[in-house]
Amino acid sequence: MKRKEVILFMTVGTGTNLNINEENSQNHAQKLYYTINKIRPDKVIFFASGKSKGTVEYIKELFHKDNDEFILDEDYQIVIINAIDDLNTCFEAYESKIWELDYEDGGDYDIIMDYTSGTKTMSAAMASCGMFYSKDLISVGGDRSTGEVSRGTEIINYQNIYKIYDKFALMRTRNNFNANRFRACIDILNYIVDLNIHKESLMHLCKAYYAWDNMDFEDAYDHLRKVNLNQVEFMEVKNDIKFNLKALGNIINSKSVNLKNCYILASLINNSIRRSEEFKYDDAIARLYRSFELIAQIELTKYNIKSSDIDVSVLKQNNVSDEFIMDLEKTREDGKIRIGLEKDFLLLNELGNDLGKHYVENESKIKNLTRKRNNSILAHGLDSLTQNDFDEFLDIVLNLSYSLDKDMKKFIKQTKFAKFDLKLKLNQN
Repeated sequence: MKRKEVILFMTVGTGTNLNINEENSQNHAQKLYYTINKIRPDKVIFFASGKSKGTVEYIKELFHKDNDEFILDEDYQIVIINAIDDLNTCFEAYESKIWELDYEDGGDYDIIMDYTSGTKTMSAAMASCGMFYSKDLISVGGDRSTGEVSRGTEIINYQNIYKIYDKFALMRTRNNFNANRFRACIDILNYIVDLNIHKESLMHLCKAYYAWDNMDFEDAYDHLRKVNLNQVEFMEVKNDIKFNLKALGNIINSKSVNLKNCYILASLINNSIRRSEEFKYDDAIARLYRSFELIAQIELTKYNIKSSDIDVSVLKQNNVSDEFIMDLEKTREDGKIRIGLEKDFLLLNELGNDLGKHYVENESKIKNLTRKRNNSILAHGLDSLTQNDFDEFLDIVLNLSYSLDKDMKKFIKQTKFAKFDLKLKLNQN
């Protein structure tokens, strides 16, 4: 198996003595030489200032004393950083070299970054860059009784920063969760290894809302029940999750068909609102259209009427006009009468129902909105819908849902997804 080529990045300073002289540079070169001999890279890339680059010449002398060679461009390169106290300049110098090696050259390298030497800014930038690009970070420690690591006591420390990666992953998970990107949350959580982070409960949380967002209520309920709300990660969303769990419990376990259907309707309305928050208005209105239709279907069940299979005898028992029934009979197919949104509400009107009356009174406005939906790219046309279209449609659906059940506002509140309070936000710049 081909071994990866090892590239060692090293910041080059002038030592602790502010006066640059031959002895100081030689001592500093000796420490860098120690690290190079321990790592034994295929190539070293030094990041130095105009003043500190001379240190590399002393490193070459040390190789020569050991009957070895250290050849420019073949064994090492020097990258000059002019603004050694500017974090961005330093970071960009390291980043540029990583891109050159990993992407432009298409190489397969193990890059090790030694941030021990150089200015504090150079070191901070290299540590940050190494963490950002997931490179191995090392520093040289040892006896510092004299203020710097004494020769002969050097120890190379590989910095295990998995906890930092995991905390960053946790922040990304919370941000993605709030943006309803639950599949991304699950993918991110798979990389967390810190046992102090309650990964299993977080997984169940994200899988629950992923399932719920896809209207898989049973799977959502099963996962949400497994979240340990006493764990610290859930402190701020504990009460909201309890509300959500109650809502899902009613959908799964309630013996009241009306209660179950009202919670499903509330879930669907919230689902459409989430899509609108993502600026997916065609998708959002498609879900609102289904909500609109579901309102009529729920109301019709109170008369023992199913839209998917109209029983004419039930209509006659409820004094629906012969003319209306004859009109429905014309649509009979495969022995069944199936009706859609418009006929649902017109039937409710025939039954003297307030929801049906509301539809008839606002029929022109409603038909205009449903026409837009029918012409949208996700229905039968090629048009794109707008936020204004969504807001108008949502207003009608909410008003009808409130008329459907006096507790609908409570149902909508309980089916609204929990959100983390992002006090610590990822850098948005």
